[in-house]
Amino acid sequence: MMSGQNIEGLRELNGIGERVAGRLVEHFGSEEAALQAILEGDVASLSEVNGVSRTFALSLARDVRARVEGCAISDFLKTKESLDLYSRLLDLIKSFAHTVHARDKLDLFYPFPASRMDLIQERRAFVGEYLGLGDVLSEDKEFLNLLSSVKKLRPVPGSLRVRDRIILSGDRKTLDEAKERFQAFLPVQAVESFSEFVDLARGYSNVVVFDDTYLAFDLPEGLEPEFFQDPSKAEFWQILPEVELAFFARNLDCILACLDITSILRACGFDFFEKLSDEELETLKTALLKVGDDGKPVEGFDPELDRLEAALQNLDPLLTSALNEANQRMNRTLEASSLTLSGQELIKLVSGGMEIKDLLAKELHRVYTGEIEAVKEELAEKLDFQKQEKLLLDSLFSDEIAYPLRAEQAQLQLLRQKLNMSLEKVRLARKRELAKVLSSFHRPVERLVREVLDFDLGFSIACFASRFRLKMPEPISEAGIGFKGGENLFLKDRYGEIDPVSYSVGKTRFSPEGLENRVVLLSGVNSGGKTSLLELLAQCVVLGHMGFPVPAKELELGPVEEFYHFGKSKGTLDAGAFETTLKQFSVLSEASGKLVLADELESITEPGASARIIAGILEYLTRSEESLGVFVSHLSELILENTGTDIRVDGIEAEGLDSSLELIVNRNPIYNRVARSTPELIVERLLRKTTGKEQEFYAHLKDKFKN
Repeated sequence: MMSGQNIEGLRELNGIGERVAGRLVEHFGSEEAALQAILEGDVASLSEVNGVSRTFALSLARDVRARVEGCAISDFLKTKESLDLYSRLLDLIKSFAHTVHARDKLDLFYPFPASRMDLIQERRAFVGEYLGLGDVLSEDKEFLNLLSSVKKLRPVPGSLRVRDRIILSGDRKTLDEAKERFQAFLPVQAVESFSEFVDLARGYSNVVVFDDTYLAFDLPEGLEPEFFQDPSKAEFWQILPEVELAFFARNLDCILACLDITSILRACGFDFFEKLSDEELETLKTALLKVGDDGKPVEGFDPELDRLEAALQNLDPLLTSALNEANQRMNRTLEASSLTLSGQELIKLVSGGMEIKDLLAKELHRVYTGEIEAVKEELAEKLDFQKQEKLLLDSLFSDEIAYPLRAEQAQLQLLRQKLNMSLEKVRLARKRELAKVLSSFHRPVERLVREVLDFDLGFSIACFASRFRLKMPEPISEAGIGFKGGENLFLKDRYGEIDPVSYSVGKTRFSPEGLENRVVLLSGVNSGGKTSLLELLAQCVVLGHMGFPVPAKELELGPVEEFYHFGKSKGTLDAGAFETTLKQFSVLSEASGKLVLADELESITEPGASARIIAGILEYLTRSEESLGVFVSHLSELILENTGTDIRVDGIEAEGLDSSLELIVNRNPIYNRVARSTPELIVERLLRKTTGKEQEFYAHLKDKFKN
């Protein structure tokens, strides 16, 4: 577990009682493993536990992360609106994740206060490793599809049973050791006598023994048990290669994708998973391509295996076809035959020395044996039988003449059994060969898949950064935020290309000389982009303090300890809500550096009172040289009348009307200017659209804006 954590047990965590703790221990195998899963933020695995929802799993992971790092999400995000904006940003970032693992892990990424610059820098270093790859691979469909197929490895199913193999033992200690290691997957049986040993062994294709209790006896033909010295030292792939192969078969697509991902990353110059060399990756891939979805060796892996499988599969249909053709030939031959008797044979028939059936049998035997030999030759050729298998065909047909021709069913069943035994013997040998190779890669593969999943975490952030052309912010020591070519991510995601904006508050190189105010009022036309600019500022600050790149071509960001975001009120607040809102601003009396973004705060009460309240809030905010504030307001002039503090007013101004009498808006705030309001331009538009008395009316209204 991570150093510095001081969690001794599950019950120390919020929301975990005896019942939930027991379920976690049962699921993960131990309390230590359960704590490790929580600490690593393995939300997917935690959500698999009965009674643990995804929301609760995420809450647990965040709680533990906060305790380990000494920093919670609420230390920086101080208002509901700031949390909401962070959640929207996080959802946007998560849309670029290619794996469930990355999406879950991103939920644990939140902004840190400036006092934890160590954590911010650590995050910046992590993200920085991936940004170049995002530019190279974020549009590579093949690579992205490979990533999307990577999932958490699935374990071997507990229901897996090998039913054609048995472990037999006449020694109690050996039996107990064998049961402990292997009984979960195949039968392990005690035997009390040699006859019991033989009876049990005959029911299985493969018999394994770890003691020689009954091996000194003469075993029946065809019974060949395999002897291994010690059940505690026998390699698992030798006794149960199916278990190793099942693990790789269940995760085949995922592992192959990880191998291809590794090769692509290395080709891009990204040092990835150096625990396996290129040669080892190729060896592993070659072995994996020999494993079928069912865990058996694939067709084409071994000619002998393919030959026996084909022979067993085709025996019955080929035999039926060959017998049908032979019977037809025999029938035609007999129909066309005539029996010619020699004089001697005629004398024997007349004298009773020979019967007619003997003469017929002699002729039939020649035809019968000829057809039988033809059937055997056809089967041997088409089934590709070896020498010993050809000998087995001799017992398929009786020496007694029979028509129509047919195989002896008992002998046919025996042939099937012998072919199947040969097949299983070869298949087991090939399984062991494959399992031996793959078993050496089991642990490295587990680490490889985990590293690919972790890679997707950083790569997803890089894809997000590449898509929106984000840049890492430049930290500065004094309070301020200034940027060039900023683009609101929510608008860009919705509309595509948007007008970039440049702006600065506080002491940055983007601030005009003499206008380095840390607290400003932002005025401007309706729908001119004031709220969008406020969102852009918030996005830059939140992402910057997450250690992520920000939506601006260049950006300087000073230290922010706490972030307060206040959105537009839905209307005038009642007395209780108004009081609650004011209480939120009482924190401004504290000295730590804050960023306060407020959108049309004046709507909380009537304009006169709200102007005085906002003026008071701004005065308090300017007292701290570490704090910043941007307040969007339509009451800028009234607010300035109620404060003696030097507050800068910037304006997003409509520059006039275009040829279609539509508003022309400059989205970049003009420093130190109260913007003309939209109503004035709307009156001007109506003035220019009308004539006569109606035009005189609008001209009179326009004059009112000159004062």
